[in-house]
Amino acid sequence: MKWWCILLFGSMLVSCSTGRRAFDPGRKFSPQQLAADYRLFRNILEERHPSLYWYTARSSLDSVFEAGLRQLGDSMTEQEFRKILTRVAAQIQCGHTSVRASKKYTKYIDTLRSKPVFPLYIKTWNDTVAVAYNVFKNDSNLIRGVLIEAIGDRPVARVLDSLRQYLSADGGNRIARDQRLSTGTYFGTLYSWVYGWPKDLRIRFRDSTGTVHEDTLKPYRQPVDTTRKPVAQSKRKQKQPRRDRLNEQRSLQIDSSGRFAVMELNSFSEHLGLRSFFRRSFRRLNRKKIEHLIVDLRSNGGGRVNNSNLFIKYLSSKRFKLADSLYAATRHSAYSSFISNDRALKWFMRFVTHKKADGFYHFSWYEKHYFRPRKTNHYKGTVYLLSGGNSFSATSLAIGALRKQENIIVLGESTGGGAYGNTALLIPDVTLPHTKVRFRLPLFHMVVDKTLPKDGQGVQPEIWVGPTVEAIRKGIDYKMEKAKERINSRYKE
Repeated sequence: MKWWCILLFGSMLVSCSTGRRAFDPGRKFSPQQLAADYRLFRNILEERHPSLYWYTARSSLDSVFEAGLRQLGDSMTEQEFRKILTRVAAQIQCGHTSVRASKKYTKYIDTLRSKPVFPLYIKTWNDTVAVAYNVFKNDSNLIRGVLIEAIGDRPVARVLDSLRQYLSADGGNRIARDQRLSTGTYFGTLYSWVYGWPKDLRIRFRDSTGTVHEDTLKPYRQPVDTTRKPVAQSKRKQKQPRRDRLNEQRSLQIDSSGRFAVMELNSFSEHLGLRSFFRRSFRRLNRKKIEHLIVDLRSNGGGRVNNSNLFIKYLSSKRFKLADSLYAATRHSAYSSFISNDRALKWFMRFVTHKKADGFYHFSWYEKHYFRPRKTNHYKGTVYLLSGGNSFSATSLAIGALRKQENIIVLGESTGGGAYGNTALLIPDVTLPHTKVRFRLPLFHMVVDKTLPKDGQGVQPEIWVGPTVEAIRKGIDYKMEKAKERINSRYKE
């Protein structure tokens, strides 16, 4: 009995000691550890990824993998290693295949009390970079709408080309990559990650008169509230009232004119109560006889296919399919211990897929099943779907399914999700054993519409409305304003 007590007490001490050990972001991993994780990364992708060579030829991707391995000659931190993996993953040109930090690194970042932040939010398209917002509100030089021409000693076109190499996108979709860079602090975060952050950064820019200036940009550090204990950002967000959180993701507002309504739909994820939201919203639209509906899908990165299908059912005038073909490369893996929930996924795939003559495991129910429109509260008015580079995955499926319908108009830019197909449906995380870096592993190859070219382009809008420098300077929501303008013009005729 004494022996067992001593052993139990000792194990408790060890576990307590381990739990208190602070995470060290500067920890170096040996070349052997890095190479082992890298080979596992490659092996799992080659074994399970169903669209690995969809847009990048095998010979080209093999060269990319080998080039990445050659960079692992010295010890590296997790962040340095992750940078190599991220650039390799981007060459697959699959928007659902991406690299993520380890859980401990993510928690470490969330709990930092004061982080240097790149102070500029930007909007970029092609080789244009315009300032959308400056955290330093008293800065009278780098204001909304000025055009950045160089950062440090690098022309902005070269900076963009470099940053895009770290961004995963279906078929290398340029609009998807540029929209990602234009979202929040993403540009600044990626720039700092790729190039580092000096004390002072020279910015060359052109103002509204066309005059070229230079300015020195300093990092912004958020003031520390010394009265509060450091709490992870993710935990602080949970304190937001549920109703407010839901309204940020989906809402319906009827314009005071009674001519149209605006539905903001930022996600098809679960736990958003979308079934009841759609029921209430479309019932309200029909009862009030609203003839025009604008659905803002520009920030909708996708989510549950069941939810996107339900959305389509309220608008579609005919039955529709999810995809022409949907299949996995294999149902088994030699690396199950590194793939989250792989045992459950194997059982699921065993029941819903079967092997066909092409050697792949097809999800035949989705390939054959047609979904029918809803009869109750079905909306028959004119619908404007606002799309853009962040309209991805299940959202691109919805826009693609509705685009050809006569009363539905897609307005904006092409979707970030591929029109021909994508790798949505099941996407578990893989955790590499030494560095604990994670990456997303799509399991299904989905051809949405086999009649379209396999060129990696998104669903194309019927009315193209792209960004302009003038609109950014004036702070105009140019896509929304274009939709409202078209609706109001009908009442002037």
